[in-house]
Amino acid sequence: MTLLLALLIAGITLLLAEVFLPGMVAGVLGVVFLLGAAVTGFAEFGPKVGSLILMTELLAGTILTILWMRYFPKTPLGKKYILDPSATVQAPAGLEKWVNREGVSLTDLRPAGSARIDGERVDVITAGEHLEAGIRVKVVRVDGPSVFVRRTGNPDS
Repeated sequence: MTLLLALLIAGITLLLAEVFLPGMVAGVLGVVFLLGAAVTGFAEFGPKVGSLILMTELLAGTILTILWMRYFPKTPLGKKYILDPSATVQAPAGLEKWVNREGVSLTDLRPAGSARIDGERVDVITAGEHLEAGIRVKVVRVDGPSVFVRRTGNPDS
């Protein structure tokens, strides 16, 4: 009984600690401890108590997750950790001027890097291909803050 209570308390504590600790380690350990409590319930008290513990954990977890998703974003702590969905990010103005312009990659594009286009250094992205520095590139489109390029020739000499 002591092991069962210790596993339940440790599991709940670790799940609560997941709010403050990055990396999901505490959350995963909390779930493992709660499953361990259910297994301990099966081993010590038989299938009726083990099933009751497991079903209670599942039901409580589902209800608490729904309540958490509904109310946590409205709390002061939630407002600190969750971005406001109404806040929009504005893309830098004037990037459309680069469309159909050509330049040279200044860095390896893997797929992102820098290119010199019309004498200016521009952060660019390829469509997933790797291009070495010195390759001639052409701007094919601008999507928000991203300037997409493709290869147009061989390395400059």
